[in-house]
Amino acid sequence: MKILLTAFFLLFSQELSFTWHQQEYDAIIVDPTKEVIRMHWLDDKGIPYKNIAAVKQASGKDILMITNGGMFQPGNVPVGLYIENGKTIRPLDTSQNKPGNFYLLPNGVFYMDKEGAHVSTTSSFKNKDISYATQSGPMLVIDGNIHPMFKQGSENVNLRSGVGIMPDGKVVFIISKSNQTNFYEFASIFKEKFGCKNALYLDGAISKMYLKRNRKEDVGGDFGVMITVSAQ
Repeated sequence: MKILLTAFFLLFSQELSFTWHQQEYDAIIVDPTKEVIRMHWLDDKGIPYKNIAAVKQASGKDILMITNGGMFQPGNVPVGLYIENGKTIRPLDTSQNKPGNFYLLPNGVFYMDKEGAHVSTTSSFKNKDISYATQSGPMLVIDGNIHPMFKQGSENVNLRSGVGIMPDGKVVFIISKSNQTNFYEFASIFKEKFGCKNALYLDGAISKMYLKRNRKEDVGGDFGVMITVSAQ
């Protein structure tokens, strides 16, 4: 009965909470053929939205999820590529040997095109007919393999959020509930639990994720790019 109830819940809400190696997580599974994934940075006056509440209010749609979508510089300016409504607003960053998670290479891009949603490494990304894209890093899973720099049992723990592409083309967004997750364990969720061949880290300690049912209170933040999922 528990298995049947869980399946029923996922079918109608797409949100789920789960435990992985003694740590708790929230997630949402999105079907790009049935839901709309968009990215947001500036409002109609050219001012960064900054927080989830502002994006939610401005969208005027049935919002299922909002989360911060990558690192940013002072002024809430995205680090790396940002494409919105087919327009490249910030260029791809191919820098190397810089500090920070973004430059723990390979990093990557989460993007949307007419064929659906994708995650690719920065070096493999082709900017052609892209509707939305945000660059972040590091990659979590690369062609079915966990990022080679991640160490099992690492004491580098924090809050983690990320996005991955499942074998059927659905998108899974995941955020940890505590600051006790290392990169290896987080990447292993995408690879082992959800079968993602490619997954990308979105952000760490400051991350938030509004979910319509499970995380209604997560509406603050001070971000650059934000990603929304809405009903069609």
